[in-house]
Amino acid sequence: MKRRTFLLGGLLASSTAFAAPKKKATSNGTGLKKSSRSGLRAPSGPAPIKVPAKLAPEMALSGGVWRPYDLKVDVSSTSHGDDATLWIPIPMDTPWQQVTGISWSGGGNKAGIRFDPASQLHVYVAENGSNTPDVTLNMRIETRTRQFDITKRGTFFHESEEELDRNVRETGYQGTSDSLRRLADEVTGRIIEPLPRARALYDWVLDKALSGQCSAYELALPPRTTCLSPKGEDVAIAFVNLCRALNIPARAVWGQIIGESRLNPKLGATGNVTKDQRVRAEFHTPGYGWIPVDPGDVIRLQQLEGLSATDARLTNLRKKLFGFWEMNWVGYQYGPGFKLPGGPDTGLAGLATPLATIGNPRAGRTSDAEVRYQIDARPLG
Repeated sequence: MKRRTFLLGGLLASSTAFAAPKKKATSNGTGLKKSSRSGLRAPSGPAPIKVPAKLAPEMALSGGVWRPYDLKVDVSSTSHGDDATLWIPIPMDTPWQQVTGISWSGGGNKAGIRFDPASQLHVYVAENGSNTPDVTLNMRIETRTRQFDITKRGTFFHESEEELDRNVRETGYQGTSDSLRRLADEVTGRIIEPLPRARALYDWVLDKALSGQCSAYELALPPRTTCLSPKGEDVAIAFVNLCRALNIPARAVWGQIIGESRLNPKLGATGNVTKDQRVRAEFHTPGYGWIPVDPGDVIRLQQLEGLSATDARLTNLRKKLFGFWEMNWVGYQYGPGFKLPGGPDTGLAGLATPLATIGNPRAGRTSDAEVRYQIDARPLG
């Protein structure tokens, strides 16, 4: 079984074909190939991670030291009797998380990494005939705390108008655009500025969710989602849709827990994290850029601990998580509304676990297939 080891930056040539280094890479003694892409370095190197120049100001808004983790995804072979394609998401590179190394074994000859620029989704893709192949994907990741600082106005990089426009478009919810806007207007009242408007929406949707009044924001939920047992991801997406209704750019971020939490032990995990996916959110305001929020973990803690809506632990946590992401987590891509690079329309709002499809998407006969996998994470150092 062949084993391939790369720096991620050397693989991303295009969104339509598997990427390949244009020049022969040289060894750096670590088992990784050198890459000139800014933002990546070999795991054993002492130098700090570099980011593109336009991201440097936003880097300053993150705090603390970089913390390294190993993240491993094991997929077991499954026979489907038709053309099968395996997709495994890879964390994004941002000022608060970096993929510093990636390697895989298995997958056959038709395996590589593809990229969707709209959602910033990198995926490992393996095409293996009638079987989903045996694959082990190993990643080295470093994260640092993401903290919004209200005193840092004007120090962010300027987001493109195209990206901002993409994140105010309708992407699917149960109500109509008019009904959603009326609801958002009722919540925010006479508040005009985007930052306090977003704060009002965050507090309102959490008030309703924590007190079991899901019907109040049901029309902001994704299609086919019911109020029987709303999850943290539902509340995060409802917040995003309410922001967009007021023309505040917002996006959900699908990701994976990779370490223990310093806020509460039940908000983290290590070792086998196969079922520890989370959705967080962020919104954009002039002067500050993208601001992180995490209403989903507030709901999760309430459900795990059986807390009342007014419990002091929830009150403190919801204040903390407006403008803060605890980076025992990595994000894979922005949504709702992502696309598999070169793949079919799955109908999924986001991707944070391996996915298999069978059939030929160009012939219109693609469907999801069962995937057996395990995800393990461990801190380093």
